[in-house]
Amino acid sequence: MPVRAAIAAAVAAGIMTVCTATLSAATLRSATVITSDVVKLSDLFADLEPRQDKIIGPAPKPGASIYVGGRQLIAIADQYGVDWLDESPSAMATITRSGRVLDKEFFVGLVQKSLPDIGTGPVSIDLADFHPITVASDDPKPVVLSDVDWDQRTGRFSATVYRTHPTGDITQDSFLLTGIVRAPRRVLVFSRSLPAGAVISASDVNIDESYTGYATAKIFTDETEVDGMTLLHTVVAGEPVLERDLHRTVLMHKGDPVLIVFTAPGVHLTATGRALEDGGNGQYVHALNLASSMIVTGRVAGASQVDVDAGSGAVPSDPNMLRRLTASARANTRSDLSIR
Repeated sequence: MPVRAAIAAAVAAGIMTVCTATLSAATLRSATVITSDVVKLSDLFADLEPRQDKIIGPAPKPGASIYVGGRQLIAIADQYGVDWLDESPSAMATITRSGRVLDKEFFVGLVQKSLPDIGTGPVSIDLADFHPITVASDDPKPVVLSDVDWDQRTGRFSATVYRTHPTGDITQDSFLLTGIVRAPRRVLVFSRSLPAGAVISASDVNIDESYTGYATAKIFTDETEVDGMTLLHTVVAGEPVLERDLHRTVLMHKGDPVLIVFTAPGVHLTATGRALEDGGNGQYVHALNLASSMIVTGRVAGASQVDVDAGSGAVPSDPNMLRRLTASARANTRSDLSIR
């Protein structure tokens, strides 16, 4: 029988006399918050005897609670020899495990740390179909990201989240995290609105050093790359300059007579030639030097001029190609080389 009941019987029989000291007895804790992953006897009862405390079972999941009814409490007290004051089958005890909610802000920070190429500027991260999870409040590293994949062109990313301390629930111990990351980039944008068919010049574009918008095509970063190109449709100021929005304005056509210009310190040479391919302003094309039958590479500097860089080399032409160009010539193919 419980200690208190035995003492009461002894007093009633006159075997013991009651002293003035208060007898020691355990009291029920009606509500307890724990941080551990196990439940101890002291989580249910206060004022236990020395060395009486023991682990009696697993704790609930972080943020969850378990409820212990009176009959189960009586069974636990009897099993572990607890002299429970006010023992009652109608009693109830609640044990809650404290938890920390990992919200969207937490995972946004985790994603940002996991992308080394994201830069140091402002970053926009949007998580798709996100649901917060609850973890132990004292867990310094509750989750880890694995298999992180980020497409910098589209901004889409995905990663697998794993709990460092699994709960046994496969739907919660790991899950897929997806979303869009928009990191600042240095891109070329339109400085003003332009209609379809407009020919782009350097004054029509400028560099945005911290563009975070979404783009599905190649983005330009240098105004010289688009100088002389034609717009395929209307654009507005601030839009990125995309390859799909432009086409090269053809100034020079294959077979056209051209002036090949070579300039170096103290030297300026010119020669007549033929364009071997179509080219727009600023675009590199191949041209045939009719005097030497050599093929050179130069930049289109107008409808009939190719500027050859000082470090550019020449290669022998193909005889068949030379005959085709000669046959299609519309003017005298006699070369004219001069030094000015």
